[in-house]
Amino acid sequence: MQESGQNLAQAKNPLYEKSFKKAFDAVGEIDNPVEILRAFLAIAFYLGKANVKSSKKVFRQVAKDATKFPKNVRDELFKEIISYMLQLNEVDEAFYYANYVSNEKLKNELLVEILKKHLENLVGKKIQVLYRMKKIDLILEHITKEPYKSYAIAEVIKAYLKIGEYDKAILMIGELKNKYWLKQTVKEVLFYLKHRNLDKKYADRLLNAAIEVSGQFNIDIKEDLAVIFAVNGDINHSIAALKVIKNREQKLVEIMEILIQRRPEIVLPYLQALSPKDAENASKVIMNYLIDNPREEYIDIAKYISENIESEHVLVKAVQYYLKLGKMMDAARIASGLRDRRLKSLALGDIAHYLLKNNQIGDAIDLVMHVEDSHLSSLLISEILVKVVDQELRKTSRGMNNVNP
Repeated sequence: MQESGQNLAQAKNPLYEKSFKKAFDAVGEIDNPVEILRAFLAIAFYLGKANVKSSKKVFRQVAKDATKFPKNVRDELFKEIISYMLQLNEVDEAFYYANYVSNEKLKNELLVEILKKHLENLVGKKIQVLYRMKKIDLILEHITKEPYKSYAIAEVIKAYLKIGEYDKAILMIGELKNKYWLKQTVKEVLFYLKHRNLDKKYADRLLNAAIEVSGQFNIDIKEDLAVIFAVNGDINHSIAALKVIKNREQKLVEIMEILIQRRPEIVLPYLQALSPKDAENASKVIMNYLIDNPREEYIDIAKYISENIESEHVLVKAVQYYLKLGKMMDAARIASGLRDRRLKSLALGDIAHYLLKNNQIGDAIDLVMHVEDSHLSSLLISEILVKVVDQELRKTSRGMNNVNP
């Protein structure tokens, strides 16, 4: 009935008054006082949709009557009032009614919705937008509980980014007190700046702001920062964040695992920027992944590691990777330069296995002669003998098949 009245009013049909009058009369037949107020709210909403001035008077009267009910009932009624106000884009009115909500959690939820509606309406010239942001700052002051406060700040930061107020956006990061929203916002700000080629200009400020707030509110986000900057290709700031992390080696392992899977093009420059010790630890992780995923696209990474990492444990892994790609000469070159007797024997053993697999028995025998580890040498000789006997048996079997028609 209310909707038909709205349509009549929008069409400037004089019958709309009669339509709404019938709706008001119908309310009189309701016994439940709360449901009566809800019915009046619905009528007020459709009056508002029809741009009838009396809409606000009805809302205010319902709000006045709602204050006489117990807190839980009153809060639900004001929640409905605020919902209608936001649908009518009466954001200031919604903010006014939010002050009547007694439940802090509900009040903060509603204030966040009001703030988001304000942000949706931020259009026009930059100076006008900045003026309207003052209202948003006022709403922020009234949002007191976490994580609502941090979520609201994160939304405001996005708004500042959109209008090019990058310094203000980064400055507001210092107000975030929730770890999730701090991490999420830093990630989004960095991505936004990178997309506009502004990340190098503001990255220092962003990193410092995040580290400062993490220390101020005892939120340890430094580990997350190292990952966030790495994934975004900001290697220097990722390494800077790593330097202030207690479990640096463990976090470096995590970063390399993420990069090799998601941003392999960043792995090589990241390795090149690390200290020798960190590069060694990172190379172990990388080579383990390359062995499990032997693809040509990683060849430059493997080449850098084999030429610049001194750890022979890592170099043995490089031998295995090259063999999986069928690049025996590269594998042999690395193996020949190993000094540790046991590791060199393992590398040569891997090459010998490769030769046996490809039926190069003579070459495998020659190679085994250079394996200094007697135990490994004996095992390899045994495998070669088994391979030789197996081949002879196959020859004999084929010969007998040819003799017997």
